[in-house]
Amino acid sequence: MKIKRFIGNTTQDVMSKVKKELGSDAIILHTRNIRQPGLFGFFKKNLVEVVVALEETSKQHKQDSKQLNYVLNNDLKYNNRQENNNLKTDDRIEHEIKAIRTMVESVVNTLDLEKYELPKELSKYIEYLTLNGVKENVAFKIISNISQQINLANKDNVQVQEIVLYNIKDYLDEASPIAYNGKQKVIFFVGPTGVGKTTTLAKVAAKFSLDSNYSVGMITADTYRIAAIEQLKVYAEIMNIPIKVIYEIKDIYKAMSNFRDKDIIFVDTAGRNHKNQDQINEIKELIESVNNKETHLVVNATTDFETIKDIIKRYSFIKDLKLIFSKVDEANNLGNILNTKFYFNNKISYITNGQNVPDDIEVPDIEKISAILIGESKDV
Repeated sequence: MKIKRFIGNTTQDVMSKVKKELGSDAIILHTRNIRQPGLFGFFKKNLVEVVVALEETSKQHKQDSKQLNYVLNNDLKYNNRQENNNLKTDDRIEHEIKAIRTMVESVVNTLDLEKYELPKELSKYIEYLTLNGVKENVAFKIISNISQQINLANKDNVQVQEIVLYNIKDYLDEASPIAYNGKQKVIFFVGPTGVGKTTTLAKVAAKFSLDSNYSVGMITADTYRIAAIEQLKVYAEIMNIPIKVIYEIKDIYKAMSNFRDKDIIFVDTAGRNHKNQDQINEIKELIESVNNKETHLVVNATTDFETIKDIIKRYSFIKDLKLIFSKVDEANNLGNILNTKFYFNNKISYITNGQNVPDDIEVPDIEKISAILIGESKDV
């Protein structure tokens, strides 16, 4: 791995140097503002420093690794010294809270199961749901509610199944895809790294530009991964959609001015660690910088549900936040979709089921997902 440090007057200046020398595959490891050298550096504008890495197969790997450790350790040691103990304490507390929450839920679920004896016509649906990834307490509460509300006497199996499906569909709620109402709309895509935001944005942009013939613009704020910028630029070129790259929040004002004649503007944000509040605050500031917006949180369908809950809670500051479940084709089941809708009121806008642009995305078919969850269908 080749490690190199770049310094410039602005982030954009540095990124241009990185791209020119190392290409679009370089990975950003560390960024910071540094004071200019010399006595009069105190009175000058700070410089921007970026440390990047580029994979290579050479004998320099070990040497470069040592170089990386030296750079990061010396740059971050002082800044992190005061924070490490707090971070470790916070992580430990969070872990303990999760353990307590899981234990309490387990006890409550056991008490619930002991309290209610379900009719045999319904009890089998708890097994169907849990086998398809639905949390046991979620499955039990949905089915037990049916038992308390509905008189199943003289209902055959088909009728009981219809009642169960109706209740599941009611929890899943109607899908809520992006809709153009005649006024310019800005669509933000947010979420953790690696969930497929960039590809998802390209798929949705293609649907509106190519299929529906809307005037579309794209903005990327994901400057932490040069490959992400280049990926979106390739999609934009193929679809003949203009794209702007913003390196600082204030850059969005110029981009918005350039796109004043567009019907819809799609904004790709950098992948963020949902546990890092500073990074979440950056996303918040960017979103709040414009009007007439809509935000879609992209969640990997294969992620464990406790993590999904944490992610959604971290983004709860966003009004009318919508959910996109990505990588559904890689998930063993669709239980997390129902789990999420049981705990949160966020609408689901899309699901993605592959890497092909623009084909592998669709508005979720709630009836079909409901049938899959009780084993009546296999394909989304």
